[in-house]
Amino acid sequence: MAGVALKHIHVYRRAQEADLLFGWATRSADTDALYQWNGSGWTEVFELPGTNLIYDARTWLNKIFFCDGKNGLWVYDFEAGTICLIETAPPVQYLLVYQERLVGAGDSRTQAEVEADGQIWPADSNRDRVLFTEALDFATWSPNNFIDTRTGTGEVISGIAVNSITSADRGAQTQLVVFKPSAVMINDGTLGAGDQRFNIVSLVYGCPGYHTITNTTFGLMFVSKETACHLDTNAKEPDPTGFPIFSEFKAVPEDDDLYSSLKAQSAAFFHDNTWKVSIAASNSSVNNKEWWLDLRPAIFPQEQNWYGPHSGDKIMQYELFNGDLIAAEHGTMNMWKLDQEGFYGSMTTPSGARSSVATSSRMQVPGMKTGKLDAYGFVAEMDTGVDIDVEADLDRGTAQESNTWTSPASLADRGTYTVVRPLKRPAHDVQISITHEDESDIEIHTLYVRQRESRKQSVKQSGSSQT
Repeated sequence: MAGVALKHIHVYRRAQEADLLFGWATRSADTDALYQWNGSGWTEVFELPGTNLIYDARTWLNKIFFCDGKNGLWVYDFEAGTICLIETAPPVQYLLVYQERLVGAGDSRTQAEVEADGQIWPADSNRDRVLFTEALDFATWSPNNFIDTRTGTGEVISGIAVNSITSADRGAQTQLVVFKPSAVMINDGTLGAGDQRFNIVSLVYGCPGYHTITNTTFGLMFVSKETACHLDTNAKEPDPTGFPIFSEFKAVPEDDDLYSSLKAQSAAFFHDNTWKVSIAASNSSVNNKEWWLDLRPAIFPQEQNWYGPHSGDKIMQYELFNGDLIAAEHGTMNMWKLDQEGFYGSMTTPSGARSSVATSSRMQVPGMKTGKLDAYGFVAEMDTGVDIDVEADLDRGTAQESNTWTSPASLADRGTYTVVRPLKRPAHDVQISITHEDESDIEIHTLYVRQRESRKQSVKQSGSSQT
C-alpha cells in the first residue's frame, strides 16, 4: 500500500558502499510502514503496528535500531534481511548511541496504554526516564541502567543528544544531553559508573522539536519554544543565538500535544558551516520558512549571520545522502535534493526561483539617542537584470522605506553592483532586508548605513556615523 506522509527518515551509512535511505511513513486506511528509497520512489519493507506515530532511528553495529514510543524497540539487519522486536528492550521514543551503548528515552504511551501492558502508571512509564544497555550489547537492558529526569513536572522528554567538541561522530563524547520542552539537562561521566553526574543547565530554554537538535563543529544547536540556542560543553545556560529573529520562532503554532504541535515538527541541519532551520509561519499547517545561520564567524559574536526567511520549501527533515543534502517534504512522501548548483526552484514552484532574503542586525544610534537615517545601500556581486527589493525597517516596525533596484547591463555577465540611496527619516534603530527571486546567486559584500544623531536647538550636532 502506498505511503501518505513521511514521519522520519534515516540514512544507513555503510563502509565503502553507497548510502541507503529509509523512511517511516503513514499509509491510507492502514498502519504505518517502513520504506526504502529505490532511487525514484519508496519500496515498502515492513508493516508496523502503530498508526501516525513518531519515529527515531540510529545505526549501530551494522544494524538499524528504531522505536516509536509505544511498541518497543526494533532491530533491522539489512545484510541478513531480518527485522525483529527486541523483547528485552523497553518502549522508548528517542534513540542514540553513547559510550558504545544504545540509549533510549521518553515514552508516548498514555496511562491506559501503560496499564494495558500490565504495568503501573506512572512508575513504569519512561516519559521522564533515560535507559541504556550494557556496552556493545543491545539486548541487555539491566534494571539499574536508568536516569530519572525532573519527574512530576507535567513535561515529558522531547529529545536526547550527544554533546562533544566537534560532533556526535568525532571528538570526545563528553556529555549526554536530555531535553524537555522547557528544560535542558546534562549527564557527565561514564554511564552507570561512580563518576556519573546529572545536572540541570536550564529551566528557561528547552527543545520541543527533536529534529532540530544538531551537532555542529561549534557546539550543539537546537530550537527552543521562542528562539534558537547554542550549547557548549561548559555546563552553562544555552546561548540564545536566535535572539535577532526570536519573533519568528515564537510565532510557530503550538498546541498542548507535544507530538502534533508544529513547534515539535521544526527541523534543522548543519551543512557547509551553515545551520539551516525549517519552521512554520503563524498561519501555516506545515514548515514553510527556512532560516540560515552562518556559523563561520563565531569568533565575531557582534556579527549578524542570520539569512532569511527563505520561502517556498516545506522541509520536514534534513539528511545527508551520498554527499547530497536532501529533505523530506512536510506532509508528503516526496524527497528533494537541496543546494544543487544551477537550480533555484522551490518545493512549491520547482520551475521558478524561490524567494531568498538577507536580513541585517538591528543597528542603533549610539547611546539609544534619536537619530536620522541619512542614507543606505549595499555592494553585491550579481548578474545583470536582477530585481533587488530592499526594505529599511525603522524603530521595530514603526515605519518602513522600501525600494526596488535592477542591476544594470553594464555588469556584463557578472559584476559588482553598488547602490546608495539618500534618505532622511528620524529613528532610533534600523534593520535592512534584501530580497530577490532570481535564478542566480547574489553575494553581498557590504551593507552601507549612514545615520546622524539628532540635535536639540541648543546642542551642536555631532558628526555622522557610518556602518
